[in-house]
Amino acid sequence: MYFTSEKITERITRIRTAFEVCAYYIQGETSGALLDTGLGCGDLKSFIDDLSTTDYTVILSHGHCDHAGGSSQFEEVYLSPLDNDLESYHCTQQFRIQEIQKAPTPLPEIWQPDQVLSQQANGFKKLTEEMIFDLGGVTIELLLIPGHTQGMMVFLLPEEKIAIFGDACGENTLICFPESTSLAEHYTALKKLKKWEGRYDRILRNHGTFESPIHLLDNNLILCENILAKKDARVPVHIHGVEAFSGKDRDKEMTESEKTGNIIYTLDKL
Repeated sequence: MYFTSEKITERITRIRTAFEVCAYYIQGETSGALLDTGLGCGDLKSFIDDLSTTDYTVILSHGHCDHAGGSSQFEEVYLSPLDNDLESYHCTQQFRIQEIQKAPTPLPEIWQPDQVLSQQANGFKKLTEEMIFDLGGVTIELLLIPGHTQGMMVFLLPEEKIAIFGDACGENTLICFPESTSLAEHYTALKKLKKWEGRYDRILRNHGTFESPIHLLDNNLILCENILAKKDARVPVHIHGVEAFSGKDRDKEMTESEKTGNIIYTLDKL
């Protein structure tokens, strides 16, 4: 009731949830991988079991509740240890219920608080950027891109020429929470992400339109430089209960190319 799927490629399936966040399922010849688990409302495991043709691994991009909230359905789940503390408080049942209730989007009519699953109690397997998951015919490489959270991971599927940036670099990258790193650290990480240039020609994300033009990374690198140099638009915004600033003023006339990418930040993150 809470999930739908759509094919991105023959081996990549996007799992849309009812709460405007998605996960991705990758099917290789010998095994599969589920990237993120949503908010933990609804039977995601049965949905993925119906899609998969092999055993699969569960890997979390980061510890926020809309990505890690459904992990209790799975016995083994990978997460960067840098986000273990974040997951421990962000994925409690009560926190997730509150997040669902105060979301700006309409709730599904069938939703009830008692449908929210319990929190993962088994702990997590250590995820590091040195790891490569070989699924048979398709591999998943990882890169740690701190900013949105300390343990934020980006996934590269080189055989598909696709990078899943997730929340690490997006149309409104949120660097405005207590768990976020400094803009300077995020900028260094984005420059590291440039090393994958040429190995992908599509960028997938987990919110909004779920995909961005290939120049997203370059635009956000330039914007990060402008923010750090105090040359950005610095438009006051209120988001997720936080008073922050938008690096771009999208009310001003821009080309479609210039509109791609943005960073939302607080001054203490500079």
